[in-house]
Amino acid sequence: MKKRIFIAIDLPDEIKRELLSYEKRWRNLRIKWTNFYKLHITVRFLGEVDRKELELILLAVEKTASEIKPFDMCLDRIVLGPDPVQARMFWATVLIDANLIKLKRAMEQNLKFYGFEMEDREFKPHITLARARGNQLKGKQTNIVLKNMKFKAESIEIIESQLRPNIEKYKLVESFELAS
Repeated sequence: MKKRIFIAIDLPDEIKRELLSYEKRWRNLRIKWTNFYKLHITVRFLGEVDRKELELILLAVEKTASEIKPFDMCLDRIVLGPDPVQARMFWATVLIDANLIKLKRAMEQNLKFYGFEMEDREFKPHITLARARGNQLKGKQTNIVLKNMKFKAESIEIIESQLRPNIEKYKLVESFELAS
């Protein structure tokens, strides 16, 4: 049986609470806010994988975690995504620095070693805060600067996304601490 898998960096609870506090700014919109426990930064979405592929992903992520030391991450702003003109989501963007690029490159190389294709789209690290249906966000604008929203990335998680009618459930498959 295949599982829908992605690799992510979890957020500290205090960052999650602060991000969700922005919900009150858009109470007039009928949008679905992301559940507290689902807030994360996706490093790589792998999609449907079988048991053997999942074992290889575990090896690749474990190797990546052993190569990368914990590092500081900084959230930047709340924007409309993925495209402001045809926005369907509110995103909190992440500042890309050398440490995050190093993590992403190591992850891609280690996945490639185990037979996975390199990701061909641009890496746009973000946190999905809310989703809208239809054109709810058409004509809306936001560019909220997130001040002092920093945290230390200390682990990488492999998460299974289970899709059911009207429900998406996340299940932690494995968490790997970054090298000390």
